[in-house]
Amino acid sequence: MAAAESDSRSLFSLDSYHVSQELGFILPDPLEELPPYYQPWMDIALRVPELVLSHELRFHINKMPLLSSQFLQKHRELRLAHLALSIMTMGYTWQGGESNTVEKLPHNLAVPYWEVSQRLGLPPILTHADAVLANWRKKDPEGPFDMENLELLLSLPGGDSVRGFFMVTLLVELAAVPALKNIPTVINGVRCGDTEAVARALEEVSQSVEEMTDALKLMHVYVEPSIFYGIMRIYLSGWKDNPSMPKGLIYEGVQPEPMEYSGGSAAQSSLLHCFDELLGIKHEAKSGAFLTRMRNYMPPAHKQLIQDISVATLPQEFCPPAG
Repeated sequence: MAAAESDSRSLFSLDSYHVSQELGFILPDPLEELPPYYQPWMDIALRVPELVLSHELRFHINKMPLLSSQFLQKHRELRLAHLALSIMTMGYTWQGGESNTVEKLPHNLAVPYWEVSQRLGLPPILTHADAVLANWRKKDPEGPFDMENLELLLSLPGGDSVRGFFMVTLLVELAAVPALKNIPTVINGVRCGDTEAVARALEEVSQSVEEMTDALKLMHVYVEPSIFYGIMRIYLSGWKDNPSMPKGLIYEGVQPEPMEYSGGSAAQSSLLHCFDELLGIKHEAKSGAFLTRMRNYMPPAHKQLIQDISVATLPQEFCPPAG
């Protein structure tokens, strides 16, 4: 009890949650290359869209050497490796469309993918943390963080709409940074009864959510709906509750039984989870259970932040009325 009281008096901070003051949950300066030992991965990952189109991706992956993950030392190396292995996995699984899937991922892809996933605390499937948060570079390093100056490190079939989809989502993440930075102000203000500080911080959160909404509207400009539904949706699909892969996917060399994982989803972004917990927003049972499960697809530090915000409960009198 004494420990809980001590915790309640300590200042809440974002310092230990891998949250950047400038970029929020976005990975700062993602690596564009892995150590030379891993070049066989990058050679294929960079060509996934064209190899899928020519129906040669599975062939190239099947003859890829089995590489150990032990030479990946730094966090950014692991993130790029996970992105590359994820992109290859999605392409390999869905190269033949929804009617010609595979039952297993070959061991030379599955084993290192599992190892890297375990080290990062991420599942062995493409996640929001891969495709959006760690999949960007500036064309001009000194230029602005906008659509004209951003490009993907790795892509999937779907052309410019893939870039548009992931980059617009990245800009939504960026628009949320002021709100994230104000979360400690709200929590600490509530703890010490500083109603003015809480009110100002919640106003900042509200403004930031509006800017997130404005950024999201760019999706209509940069993503062609028919390409999203007809192509991109397939390559973002997972193998859990998916009639195209009812048994899941065997990760050869990891375990003999198939495993099931959900595909990429905006619900894997930590942003709205943080705001929901901050404001005490509850969802109906089915969607609430889905959102909670999506937290297992987030970087562990971000998931921990959501959990810690939920413990730092916000008294109802500080919350604006719903609706």
